[in-house]
Amino acid sequence: MTYDRRPDPDPDPDPAYPDDTARDDTRVVERQTYVERERPAEPVYAAPPPGQGQVNVNSQPAAPVYAEPAGPGPLYYARRILSLVFGILVVMIGLRILLLLLVANESNSIVDFVYNITEPFVVPFRGIFAFDAVTPGGGSVFDVAAVVALIGWLLIYLLLMAILRLGDRDRVSVA
Repeated sequence: MTYDRRPDPDPDPDPAYPDDTARDDTRVVERQTYVERERPAEPVYAAPPPGQGQVNVNSQPAAPVYAEPAGPGPLYYARRILSLVFGILVVMIGLRILLLLLVANESNSIVDFVYNITEPFVVPFRGIFAFDAVTPGGGSVFDVAAVVALIGWLLIYLLLMAILRLGDRDRVSVA
């Protein structure tokens, strides 16, 4: 709510307030925001129920039935599954980098599991640079190949997602 004080557009004095001292020109102005659902440009008419026969083309159609937006596209679920798989892969490679930096005990079954699962995904990226790991001392290892693998798999994921989105684009006809 806002209070709006404007001079009276009517210059004639109000007979109820001849001296105009008791008159207050403050008005309460309420602003409302209206939100409307988008409607299709042209209404979609309902088809006749089965068994009703042919529709008379000269008669007026029934009241318009507005079509709801279509559900997910045909490749929506494939993109969701791909995102899940690559999300798990990124988390596992990130965990590998963290465990190597923190000098995790390799005889621990969880650490061993993470190393064994992520090794096949890091191996293709080994040897890209002259060094694969940086060891500053104290047993901590910065696995450069794992960081390059993380970036490489992310780029592969983005490429696959772009390809899958091509199948879900709306077809626009030019008249």
